[in-house]
Amino acid sequence: KETKIGGDRMEKMLVLLVGLLCLLCLVSLTSAAGLTVSVSDETGAKGDIAKVPIILEAASDVGSMDIVLKYDADVLRAVAVEGAELGKNAFIEANTAREGEVIIALADSSGINGDGAVATISFEVIGDVGSTSPLTLETVSVNNVELVDVITTTESGTFSVTEEGAPKPGDASIVIIAITAIIIALFVINRRK
Repeated sequence: KETKIGGDRMEKMLVLLVGLLCLLCLVSLTSAAGLTVSVSDETGAKGDIAKVPIILEAASDVGSMDIVLKYDADVLRAVAVEGAELGKNAFIEANTAREGEVIIALADSSGINGDGAVATISFEVIGDVGSTSPLTLETVSVNNVELVDVITTTESGTFSVTEEGAPKPGDASIVIIAITAIIIALFVINRRK
C-alpha cells in the first residue's frame, strides 16, 4: 500500500505540473494573440515611386519581425525599405536585390505597441497601365521582447497600375522651352517673308 500511495501522490504531482505548464503556455499565447500584419491594396502610375506600408494591428511588445513579401517583378521593382511610425526606433535590415522578393528583418528592444505602419517599401512602378501585382506576405515571423513567438494573422494586398506617370518637375521646363523655341522659329520665319 505504501508504494501505491506514493505512486498516487507522484501521479497527482505530475498532473498538476503538466497542468501548470499548459496554463503558462496558454497565458503566453493569449497575451500574444491578436496581432495582424497586413499590406493594403495600393495603386500607382508607371514611372512613379510608390510607397507600400507594412501595417501592424494590435501590436503589443513586438521585439522582432522577419518578413518576406513577394511581388510581380514585371510590375514593380523594390528600391528601398525604411522604418515608418511604429518602427521609428527599430533597427531594420532589408534585402531588395532579388527580383520579386523583399526580405525585412526588424528588431526593437523596447517593444513595438499599437496600430500603424512599421515599415514602408518603396517600389518603382514599371508595369503598364492596367497591370497588377500581388503583394503577398509569404513569411511573417514575430517574437515579443521576451523572444516568445507571437501568433500572427497576415493579410496580403494587391498593387494596381492605374494611370500614366505624373509629370516630373523638369518636364514642365522642357515643355516651356519647346513652346518658346517654336514661337521664336515662327517669328523668324514670318520676319523673313
